[in-house]
Amino acid sequence: MVAGSLRLLADRDASTMQFVDAGVTTLVEAPRDILERGLRSEQVVNHAGASQATFFRKFRTKSEFIEAVITSLTESTLDSADKVKQTVRAQLVANDDALRPTVTTLVKEAFDAIVNDASTARSLLSHIFAGSHRRTSTALGNEYRRRDELVSAAYEALFEKTDATLRRPFTTKSFAVTVNAVIDGFRIRSRIDSRSVSPDIMSDALLAILGAVVDTSGLHQHLDDVVGPIDQPAEPRPLPRDPRAAFLAAARSEFGKRGYFMTQINDIADTAAVPRAAANKLFPTKPHILVAALQSRVDSLRETVADDILIGLGDVAIIENFLLRCAQLASEETEFMDALLVAVAHDTYGEPESLLSLKEKLNIPSIIAPIVQRGQDNGAMSTISAPMDIAAGITNTLLLRCFTRRSDSPADNAAFVGAMVLNGLAHP
Repeated sequence: MVAGSLRLLADRDASTMQFVDAGVTTLVEAPRDILERGLRSEQVVNHAGASQATFFRKFRTKSEFIEAVITSLTESTLDSADKVKQTVRAQLVANDDALRPTVTTLVKEAFDAIVNDASTARSLLSHIFAGSHRRTSTALGNEYRRRDELVSAAYEALFEKTDATLRRPFTTKSFAVTVNAVIDGFRIRSRIDSRSVSPDIMSDALLAILGAVVDTSGLHQHLDDVVGPIDQPAEPRPLPRDPRAAFLAAARSEFGKRGYFMTQINDIADTAAVPRAAANKLFPTKPHILVAALQSRVDSLRETVADDILIGLGDVAIIENFLLRCAQLASEETEFMDALLVAVAHDTYGEPESLLSLKEKLNIPSIIAPIVQRGQDNGAMSTISAPMDIAAGITNTLLLRCFTRRSDSPADNAAFVGAMVLNGLAHP
């Protein structure tokens, strides 16, 4: 019987696989009906859109058909280890060898296949049949070994440019088993509560495992070296002499690593050794942090424009100088300026009331709005829009250029935007 079912699957003619697929689909979609009435050949034939005669030409007995259905549950569609390594390496290149975005992208690309209801149901059914079906049990064991090999291949590709090792007692094998167990858990949970399982939480879980298990220090550590006793209180750190400066330095690092939304004030406070209560008094919200970090730089930018006016520079020259200095600000304060752009873009379309302090305190476009107004008044600049709107367009275009062209120098970015925008502003 087993040999017959294997022969049928090996032949793989269209009508044979049509019946097998219909049987699997019936198992997956209507398990209660099968408990009540059994897996009836009539039901399979109707689902396949074929005839009873064709069914019994392909399968000499119903038992042979059931054997073929059970065997098909464990058919593998996994990639090769080389293909996995190529995929991981390509993502590392695309993300400048940064681990988090690489893992996040890999998970997002594979997520739909991982939590696919049909494939998860097939997997669960194969586990059920494995208890009484020797070939299925063997096939599942082989499938897990292949999956472990693929996780090991992904790990090797992720860290092949480093001296990373696994913290003892983890081995490549136990690491792969752990990762696959986590993935299986997410797959099963997703069938019942899909809203609780997302690509973000899955990638965060895998990054947490990597952070705990992978040692990049070169010290050949044991897991106990990084997981301390939980019954010992943390040693208090002395309060920084300048808590505000320490907090802003930590904020720069956190914004740079995690971005505006993922950064938490309490995490910044912990990094800076500033008590959380004190930190929340100094900086009640993240916009307060941005204001504290950038206020003096924006004020300095405003003063340089005032100086250019005082010494009698022309309107176009003043705006060109403004663009260069603004581009230099974006380059020198990358972490805070990136966070500012995200905060303004989000709040503009989401929660305008929370944008008040940023618009009042860090109103960069308002610095050159009077220059645009003066250019319009003397006929040197177009009156296509209000001065403030034009000033905002100039500033936003420059900052977006700096945001997307980080490899270009501030002078190049300023020159590009100046040539593009100011030529359009010049009155014909």
